[in-house]
This record gives sequence, structure tokens and C-alpha cells, in this order.
Amino acid sequence: MSSQGPNYYDFGRDDKFSSDQNRFLQKIFSDFAEGTVKQLRPLLKSRYNMELISIKTRSYHSYLNTLPDPTPVLVFGVNDQVSGFLDVDFELAFSLFERLLGGRGGPPPENLRPYFTDLEKAILKIPFLKILASYGQAWKDVQPIEPKFQSLEFNPNAVYICSPSETMVVTSFQVDLAQSRGLLSLCLPFKHLKDIIPKKSFDTWTHTTGLNLPSDGAIVFPETIQNAKVPVSLSLGRAELLFQELLTIEVGDTIRLDSEITQPLKVKVNDKTKFFGQPGIKDGRMATKIVRVLEEGDEDYDE
Repeated sequence: MSSQGPNYYDFGRDDKFSSDQNRFLQKIFSDFAEGTVKQLRPLLKSRYNMELISIKTRSYHSYLNTLPDPTPVLVFGVNDQVSGFLDVDFELAFSLFERLLGGRGGPPPENLRPYFTDLEKAILKIPFLKILASYGQAWKDVQPIEPKFQSLEFNPNAVYICSPSETMVVTSFQVDLAQSRGLLSLCLPFKHLKDIIPKKSFDTWTHTTGLNLPSDGAIVFPETIQNAKVPVSLSLGRAELLFQELLTIEVGDTIRLDSEITQPLKVKVNDKTKFFGQPGIKDGRMATKIVRVLEEGDEDYDE
């Protein structure tokens, strides 16, 4: 029999969100993930994806005890009375730091010291501040929020923002960065989130704010955008000639290009390479079959 006394639970405690409140949080945190991707991809010049995977409530003390030492923890103020923090897997933080310095963004070596120097912390703070700005931007349609940086800690036990028993909302995201994968989590007081979520229903709110979201999650573009035309061109290759050679070119001459016949061709949109394709014929006309879609971070991707 355990020597510890019984654990008392307050059945009057309200630490759950309604279905409408959960929909609000799903939207806000999904917007936060999307905004963070837009902020960090150009900075890191690498593949960076971030996906919302869970929104859970935990006591502040129990969640802190799950974080290993070291864990990078960014503490920030939501307002004068409320603080939250952002924690990142150490391996993911190392990959983030390495990409900032032009590295491959792989996991840390086994013999790496388990801490960051003050100079390395200052560098790591740069993307963390962009993540913080993305969180504030995600709330712009609900309530203006300007998160303020407070500190960057690596020992979770040094982080104290509320009483140990306070209920927190822990929102976790799966992050894929270059050659690494890890978790990024946002920890905020439950009471704070419940207070700032709109009191009206989610459907009413999206209607009154002009955010008419389709039920299937598809993005609906205005008709003017759907019918907009963009120039698409296919690059067969390039060649450099002396001006004297250019003057002597006649019908039937052959110019050697810099690409092999077996190589995929660059498909450009607005003079930017966005796809690779293979030439061919469709319905009696010359065409290109897309064989690869380029994404930010790809070597051949044009900004």
C-alpha cells in the first residue's frame, strides 16, 4: 500500500475546451505552423515543414518533468500577467543552428557537448524570435497579441511561469528540417486561452469575419485569381557563343547545348524554375510531362 496520501480532485474544475473552442485552437495553431514555415524556409534556405499533431492539457509541473535536460526553452510574455514557453528537441535545435551556419542540418554527433555557448544561443535566438512573431500573427483575426521575448533557457527546471499545479495547454508540432525531425511544443496557461477565445460559435465567427472556410478544407480562390494567366516556358538548354560565331551562323548549323538529351528539362513559371519535365507529343502538339515539382530548399529551386 502506498505511503502517500490520496490525490484529491476538484470535480468543479473546468479544464476542458468545448468543441467550438477546439475548432478555434485548431485554426489558430494551424495558422501558426503555416506562418512559421513561411518565416523559416527563406532564413534556413532548406526544407522546413511543421505539422500540428496534438493539443493536450497537462499540469505545469508534470509537463516540465517530461522535458530532458538540456532542452531549449524560449520563455515569452503574452501580456503583463501571462507567460508561456516554447520548447524544442535538442537534436532539432542543433539542426536549426547548423543550417543557420550553412551546414547540412543533420543530427548532432554523439560526442557533442550537451549545451550551447552564449554566442550560439544568440544565433539560435534569431529563428526563435521569428517563430514567436508567427504565433502573434496567428491571432490577428481573433485578438491582437504581441509576444515578448523573456529568456532562452536550456534547463527546464529553471523555467517558472506559474504555479506547479496550474493547468497548461501543450500544443505539439512535428517538424521536418533538412535531414532531421523532431518535436516543437507550445505551452500556455489553459485559463488564458479559454479567456481570449471568442465566445461566439466558430461558424458564426468565421462568417462575421469573412473567413468562409469550406467544410472539406479546400482552398477557394476568388474567380479573378483562378482566371489569371501566368507565362510558362520550357528551357531546352543554354549555350555560349562568341559574337564572331554568332555573325556566321547559317540555316542548318548545329549549336551544342549544355544539357544532355536524357536530362529532364526545366519548366519555368514567370522565368522561375518550378518543375522538371520530359518533352513529348500530346494530341499532335508538342508538350511536356511534369516529372518533379521543386520545393524551397531544392538545389535547382529559383526564388
